[in-house]
Amino acid sequence: MLTKALFLGTSSPICVVTFADGEITRMTTWSPNGEPDLRRGIRLAYAAYESRTRSRPPAITALHFEVAHGQSVTVTKFTLDQIAAVVERARLCACITGE
Repeated sequence: MLTKALFLGTSSPICVVTFADGEITRMTTWSPNGEPDLRRGIRLAYAAYESRTRSRPPAITALHFEVAHGQSVTVTKFTLDQIAAVVERARLCACITGE
């Protein structure tokens, strides 16, 4: 389902994430070049999930970005392997930096 905002000329990609429990988050994710930023999308989806449910998010089962170009929309899908690689890198960075 595409939102009305997509057709209003917004340039920020919209990240749509489906979690293992069926919960779906959907939000704009600013990026300097207007291109999808997988790491930022995942981080924001986790924060939205935690805010909404007051619990840790389960695994992500699907993720895509929607980018509006006037009346058309480009959808960029990511594989589970791509998602897992970003999540693993984020975990390693958190361990190293102590976050």
